[in-house]
Amino acid sequence: MIKVKKLSLVLVLVSLCAWFLSGAVFAQEIIIGFAMKTLTNPFFIMMEEGVRRAEKELGVKVIVQAAEEETSIEQLVGIVENMITRSDIDAICVTPSGSTEIIPAFLKARDAKKPIIDVDVELDQEAAKQAGLEYYYVGADNFEGGYLAGKALAEALGGQGKVAILEGIPGVDNGEKRKGGALKAFSEYPGIKVVASQTANWKTEEALNVFTNILQAHPDLNGVFCANDMMAFGAINAIESAGKAGQVIVTSYDALDAAKVAIKNGSMLSSVDQRPDLMGYYAVKFAVDLLQGKEVPNRYMVPLTNVTKDILE
Repeated sequence: MIKVKKLSLVLVLVSLCAWFLSGAVFAQEIIIGFAMKTLTNPFFIMMEEGVRRAEKELGVKVIVQAAEEETSIEQLVGIVENMITRSDIDAICVTPSGSTEIIPAFLKARDAKKPIIDVDVELDQEAAKQAGLEYYYVGADNFEGGYLAGKALAEALGGQGKVAILEGIPGVDNGEKRKGGALKAFSEYPGIKVVASQTANWKTEEALNVFTNILQAHPDLNGVFCANDMMAFGAINAIESAGKAGQVIVTSYDALDAAKVAIKNGSMLSSVDQRPDLMGYYAVKFAVDLLQGKEVPNRYMVPLTNVTKDILE
């Protein structure tokens, strides 16, 4: 009888150990690496807020690393490749600085069987196809956003006038599509003429210099579409420095807090809100879903709103 009791006790202890061990494995913390192209732009600070909300709600850990500038493509690629080799990082989310340069890193993640999600800037679809890469994307319809901003500018001008575009980084998906959407909107108004379209690489100071030159070349300019708010702030400074406040209508993209202030005070007509916080949130959520064997959409688009003074009042 004593031997039977001892045997039963041993079996119970073995079962408990197995239960605790399986529980420990089951409860092992998921770690997501989130590589951002910068944290100097408020847009990506808003994105990180969504990342942290997902981190808290889903009970995971997110390691956020960022390149110094949005144009620091090689640095961002290095960050992603380091995340791929780290044994403690289970999946990766990345906001690319370029639409093609990051593709080899995505292939490395795939070969390492480490889920990776493209956020905000979509990979070049043709280049990805040629590389044999299928990928997940969380972002916004940048063409539609550019169209909304361009149409708002054309309508505000009564369908007549000379306009300019301040572009993002040449060849990068989001900037190209925003420009394309704006051009489509302008083409619907025969009285709208695009007299200049130049890049300012998403930067305020560069936009100030570029748009100052545009204003000098086209003193009768009536409006400008800026592919992001940071460039719009530079354009507004250039307009005010030229003594043309109220004479050149500005539409933009991102709806940062400072842009909303500019909309309220009349120095900006509108800015497209593409909810970077939702991009960050769903990128993390889908990364976790993939790790847990759940299905996720290949492309997930956040809603767009063209923010105007009426909406803010």
